[in-house]
Amino acid sequence: MKLSVPFIPDSAYTRFLSERITAIESVYFALHSGPVLDARMRFIKTDQNRVRDGLNALGPVKKYCLLNARFIRPDHCHDPLFLEELADRLSFLMTDAGITGFVFSDAYLLTALASTGRNDIFGLEAVPGINCMIDTFDKAAVFFELIEQSGFQPPGKITLDRSLNRDLIRLEKIAGTIRQTYPSIKIELLANEGCILHCPFKLAHDAHISLTNTGEARDFNFSTNRKFGCHPYFFNHPERFFKSPFIRPEDIGRYRLFADTIKLCGRTLGPRFLSVCIDAYIEESYSGNLLEIMDAACWMSDLYHIENKWLDPGFLNVVTKCNKFCADCNHCRNFLNNTAKKKSVKLKKYEDCL
Repeated sequence: MKLSVPFIPDSAYTRFLSERITAIESVYFALHSGPVLDARMRFIKTDQNRVRDGLNALGPVKKYCLLNARFIRPDHCHDPLFLEELADRLSFLMTDAGITGFVFSDAYLLTALASTGRNDIFGLEAVPGINCMIDTFDKAAVFFELIEQSGFQPPGKITLDRSLNRDLIRLEKIAGTIRQTYPSIKIELLANEGCILHCPFKLAHDAHISLTNTGEARDFNFSTNRKFGCHPYFFNHPERFFKSPFIRPEDIGRYRLFADTIKLCGRTLGPRFLSVCIDAYIEESYSGNLLEIMDAACWMSDLYHIENKWLDPGFLNVVTKCNKFCADCNHCRNFLNNTAKKKSVKLKKYEDCL
């Protein structure tokens, strides 16, 4: 299966992607200046011409701009200047970089952008983001109707909620119904997030990021996660990582029946992380610490080495039949005991943190 991977405007990383372009279905990227409209904190700013040049170097691969913040400032939806400037930037990327569409999560932003009446951008696909958490056909259908009403092009694909990765019966049913009802829309699955299954912190976490990105609140996102969120959850029970709905590179083949493409995340972790991760999923094999190719759980790699190749070939069969009654089950504890080594804490070199 081909991959959907992050694009970041780094020349070496762009060359890396170009050399593997036959394995890549699409790239996705954030606007690197102006208001932060995507679902992550912005760590760098760069000129849009540099973004354009990097995207053009990737040839005809599909390209999607991220406008997928959980929410944008409410006043932006009523600000003609903001909406026109955003439309101008999308028009520039469409004309000069050949972008295919944009990814959104805030439906207000979609309809507000459509209200500009800018015919020059209505040729873009509007793609519901992974954080729309589409896990039923009904949810998918509502988003497709909204997109049709907006005037933007229907999405060429939809990324189903990560929870379905571990529920193959529901995944097969939902994917089959979407394919039958909307045959032009392909199915995508997110493979390497590595977050908590049905994460109870997810909605608040996304909202905290969006609020911080408005400039109206200080950034406490990492410290909040470290003190109150997924860090203590996994730190106190590291075996629970195996309940996370990730897809190992070795298990990609099992999902070909349900999906057309695999999405990889981790753009804030930099080109070194992405390069290792992408190669692992292209090769459908990875020898190393499984935590080092997970996005949300990558921090755990400082504490544990989970040797991916030591996982039983029947790993996927076990985790996709899990009944979630952990008190009566030792599977995840056994996975941890059989594959993991606890590390001694040591300081990283500065360059290894980039």
